[in-house]
Amino acid sequence: MKILIKLLLVTVLISCGKDEDILSDNSIGENVSILVHPRQTDANYSTTDKSHFIVRNTKNHLNKLMLFIGGSFSSPQDYTFISEHSASIGFDVISISYPNNVPAASLASSSNQFAFDNYRDEICFGNQVSNDVEVDILNSINRRIIKLIQYLESTYPEQNWNQYLMPSNNIDWEKIVVAGHSQGAGHACYLGKKRLVERVIMFSGPNDYSTHFNSPANWLSEDGLTELSKQYALLHINDEIISYDFQVLNLKDLGVLSLSEDPLLVDDLSSPYNNKNALSLNIPAFSNHNSTVGGNAKLPNIWTYILTSE
Repeated sequence: MKILIKLLLVTVLISCGKDEDILSDNSIGENVSILVHPRQTDANYSTTDKSHFIVRNTKNHLNKLMLFIGGSFSSPQDYTFISEHSASIGFDVISISYPNNVPAASLASSSNQFAFDNYRDEICFGNQVSNDVEVDILNSINRRIIKLIQYLESTYPEQNWNQYLMPSNNIDWEKIVVAGHSQGAGHACYLGKKRLVERVIMFSGPNDYSTHFNSPANWLSEDGLTELSKQYALLHINDEIISYDFQVLNLKDLGVLSLSEDPLLVDDLSSPYNNKNALSLNIPAFSNHNSTVGGNAKLPNIWTYILTSE
């Protein structure tokens, strides 16, 4: 219960904006942002769902999608800073609404060695395999993305959203940067395991560490489809929600870090940050866990590096 309350409180700190149909932010290039409720994409979605947050630059296009997956209890619009910045450098951006009311950290003491694996599978793809969440195919991250892209293509055909779908209407993952914060960092990493994506970006995660088995979740060390060289992480060394040490152990099990190295502290460094994939912060913040996607002036250069570095 303490974990749930703490996560619920800190997610509020990222929030900004109002739940309107059309929003705009003229302070960052030519970005235009909109909110789309899931029921606009399919009448079978719940009226209590939060709206998807979409940002697009009217002039600068990389023909790549940045899919952002938020943390536990968050709303897609809570991630305005990273969404607006990504759009300003040319990404089409979707901050997705999905079932996120069961934190990954709540599974840490489970005696089921596949608890984290099944949790990620059910939320990402809707396979009915987890005892900890109830997510069907319609409400999975995968299907919600498809429904939203189809809606955007139908509503804004001149914007070419359909480029992110295959002729079969499956997602063209190789055009997509999958990023996430906290719980969403784990989902981004899991999707990168199961699909060949353009890159994976993990903010304040992944957090699937079993205190029952004293080890990272099984799925982290499994072979995946996305190259480790295309996977990036940004942590805060004083994370107050999830142990930084556990996050580092997870990144080592994943293979983004070698067993002998730690994330590079980048507070006082400039891009390209020694060409490292795992970075850390020690910036002052009201919430260290949320600082990786916050408003600190050091962050945009770091975000650009992990979004675009070759």
